[in-house]
Amino acid sequence: MHEALGALATLFGSFAALGALLGGAVAGLLAGLTPGVSGRAGLLLVTPIAIGLGPTAGSIFLIAFHSVVHTSGSIPAILLGAPTSAAEAATAIDGYAMTRKGDAGRAIGAALSASAFGGAVGALFLFLAVPGALALIAHIGTPEIAALSGLGLLSIAALSGGWLSGGLMVAAVGLIIACVGVDPFSGAQRFTFGLLGLWDGVNPAALVTGLFVVPELTARESEPSPPMAGQTRLREVWQGCVEVASHGWLLLRGSTIGALVGMVPGLGASAAVWIAYGHARQTHPSDIPYGEGAIAGVIAPEAANNAKEGGSLIPTLFLGIPASSGMGILLAAFITLGVEVGPRMLTRSPEFVFLMGWANIGSNLLALPLCFVFAPLMARFASLQRRAVVPVALAAALAATALTDAGALTVIQLAVFSGLGLLLKSANLPRAPLVLGYVLGPGLESGLIRSAEVYGWGALARPGVLTILSAALAIIVVSHRARAQPAAVAQEGGTVLLLPTTYLVILLCAAVLATAAALPPTAAGLLYLSGGLGMVMAGITVARFWRRRFSAPTAPPIDLQLLVLFGGALAATASISLPLAAAALVGVGLALQARVGYVKASLAALAAATAVLCLEAVRR
Repeated sequence: MHEALGALATLFGSFAALGALLGGAVAGLLAGLTPGVSGRAGLLLVTPIAIGLGPTAGSIFLIAFHSVVHTSGSIPAILLGAPTSAAEAATAIDGYAMTRKGDAGRAIGAALSASAFGGAVGALFLFLAVPGALALIAHIGTPEIAALSGLGLLSIAALSGGWLSGGLMVAAVGLIIACVGVDPFSGAQRFTFGLLGLWDGVNPAALVTGLFVVPELTARESEPSPPMAGQTRLREVWQGCVEVASHGWLLLRGSTIGALVGMVPGLGASAAVWIAYGHARQTHPSDIPYGEGAIAGVIAPEAANNAKEGGSLIPTLFLGIPASSGMGILLAAFITLGVEVGPRMLTRSPEFVFLMGWANIGSNLLALPLCFVFAPLMARFASLQRRAVVPVALAAALAATALTDAGALTVIQLAVFSGLGLLLKSANLPRAPLVLGYVLGPGLESGLIRSAEVYGWGALARPGVLTILSAALAIIVVSHRARAQPAAVAQEGGTVLLLPTTYLVILLCAAVLATAAALPPTAAGLLYLSGGLGMVMAGITVARFWRRRFSAPTAPPIDLQLLVLFGGALAATASISLPLAAAALVGVGLALQARVGYVKASLAALAAATAVLCLEAVRR
């Protein structure tokens, strides 16, 4: 209780903390509304701002951002039937049906109230888990930490579209990338290529931007923009807010489902909202049939959507195991900020956990009045054409990455990881396991080496390790059953690029194993593990490919013109300057992609250059 009250005093007793809370909430709401910018991409875009705020205020900013990004994301899902991420897909079913009937305001009000309540319930779960976690930490040693890291990696990989071999193959690549730098145990250099900038490893911002932001933005550009639907009145929004109270029991159940599902690594938002939506259909009667505008079909998934954030923070903060790909990106942002999460954080600074919980609650409480007051304006903003947003978002992603560590090496890394992300997406391979492999790799390596030195093979006989290994076996069984479902089989599969991509992974793993043979044992251990795992999983993927021939004729469409513009901006950043590169990308992109007039495009380019110059000044 003392730590909780101290964290509350820290949050409300500092203008910097309060400013970070408000700024993070506003930025999260804007990101949720913006077509082409999901929660994962948005986190990367605001990471430079968080770094400029410092570890504590920056962490508050990121948590506030991530807590409310899905709150406003429900608005385009309701008004346009166009969810900005998979987390809002369930809300769009009945929400968009209500819009077509002229009840858009009620649907938005219900979604906002349910989201705020769900966020508070998720934070409550986080608070209640602290005492139990502190008691459990006393029994966790290095063997358990290593096993938990492996469990987190397996959870994400196994549940990436129900494709175990493909997910683990990509996760192995992430483990290999985690090895780049100087080995902390022997001092040996691994894949640094003589570059001093790689001694501390690859740039996390370049990794995540390249894997997710660039492929998603360039692919989404080909999607048509749905028409704007009607007007939204404050009176109708308020009516929807009040109506949620009559569904209080469903609201509580949906929030609880979201928090509990969020705690399970690998499930995340998509599972939480659909489980809550299915539960509502089965247990909560509605005068209007579900799928035709039932307000309960909006309340349940929205409550679960925000409640799962508090649940996801439990394994992320307590164990250093991201519960979802979004939490993996958040964990990478924490690493960039210099914030250490995991078991040691609970014993050294438990107040930080409560601070993140209060930030979660505070941002959700701020989001409700902000969305209520500005609902009509937000509705118009949500209808912006994607072609007008994507060049600006790409320029922001470039600036966000380059500002984390200025220099040509960062730009080169961004180009390499963008190519890797586009290749994985085109091959229909999951990309989230790669980020998780990168994030969990150091903890896994450290735990394995220290466990071997202290316990030897006896580490496998420890009760905690046996329990975790049993959980890992259960995950494999669940993944196997998931692949037996027709929907999962549809997801498991690749395009014509799957086989060449898999062969490239085999070559990479062979090179890694050859490199490991010349390194000291402590530096070679994770390389042998990742190279061997990748080789085996790639072999299984090839065998399944030839046995089932589950390839599609073509790869997903990629906007080549936009890629050329982005490549030119990368070259300009490395050779000229970041502000000019961002300005050129925005101006030319708007003129070519969105057919914006040259005057407006020039003004937008000038605004982009000014914004980047201001961010550079803040970073200094």
